[in-house]
Amino acid sequence: MAIYVHNCFHWIGYHYVNYLLEKGKVIIGVDEINSDKKENLSMLIGRNSDFKLLTPKEVRDEEVALVIGDISPSYPINAEKILQINVGVLKNKLQNAIVVNAPILFGEWMDMTENGVKLRNKIVPFDSEEFQANAIYIQDFVKKTYPLLNSSHYSSDIMVSTKKIFLDDAVKLENSIYIRDNIPIEENVKKLIAHYRRYKHFY
Repeated sequence: MAIYVHNCFHWIGYHYVNYLLEKGKVIIGVDEINSDKKENLSMLIGRNSDFKLLTPKEVRDEEVALVIGDISPSYPINAEKILQINVGVLKNKLQNAIVVNAPILFGEWMDMTENGVKLRNKIVPFDSEEFQANAIYIQDFVKKTYPLLNSSHYSSDIMVSTKKIFLDDAVKLENSIYIRDNIPIEENVKKLIAHYRRYKHFY
């Protein structure tokens, strides 16, 4: 069974595709290569024999669809299961989709500067309280949300948060996923900045 990943060359889509390929999954990536960054990310993934790229207009019926952010309503998705990752403000919430509401995510190839994350129309500094309290490293996020592709969880909305914001497990809400840092956030930020400096012209 192939998993269709829409917006596969969005930086978050890229991390999902990499993870799923490492799991031995067959991936149909759906995207338009219309920027230098997407071109570069396609070069990193496209040679894998378990990956095939389609444009949105080439997609037909799907069993499982993973959608990063919004997609054009001109190309409706017909899938048995749809997982949509909300990375900002969704303009087109897909019918029958499980929507995963992401916190601040950070990782390789995101929009950033050496000082912080580019989040919509602002920079969130790495050393700010907002970032330190809410940010989750992309690889931790992908690993924790991946099981939803195989689960029978039918809630329409799931909130993902860092476990740091909860002092007591009793305050946890239903339909929520809580992620604890496997590696201190400072170490992942340090690694990310080093990657950014090395490959800045690809960002």
